[in-house]
Amino acid sequence: MSDVIREVMRSFPLGVAVVTTTWNGKSVGMTVNTFNSLSLNPPLVMFAADVTKGNDIPFRESKGFIVNLTDDEETLKTFAFSPVEERFKLVEYREVEGMPLLSKAYAYVVAARREVLEIGDHAIIVGEVKFGERMRDPTPLVYYMRDFRRLC
Repeated sequence: MSDVIREVMRSFPLGVAVVTTTWNGKSVGMTVNTFNSLSLNPPLVMFAADVTKGNDIPFRESKGFIVNLTDDEETLKTFAFSPVEERFKLVEYREVEGMPLLSKAYAYVVAARREVLEIGDHAIIVGEVKFGERMRDPTPLVYYMRDFRRLC
């Protein structure tokens, strides 16, 4: 059944973001296609992380995270495919609230970790938005058929 789910989901365009945090004194981040707003009151956002690969651990154990919305394909690929220890050597960032904010982000939200729900092979990480900003209009990218594609 997992093959069927993968095949169906490949044909469904998804938004992509890079979630970042600081964990054990190190910057950590990954590309996700599961980011979404969950509630406006209180302001909650969420994303899912694979527990079988341990992707959830830094976000489960840290106090918060930043969701970086970027239209830079290289940044997305860096956080999707580069070795974990190389990712922050390949991109520019600055710290906000002690966590990495990517320079190529067109918008971001800083969230305090509120809840972690483990369901199946993923953990849903829920954060309460503390603040955020949209810095510019993007040229949006989606993840479709196993590749990043521009909408316009």
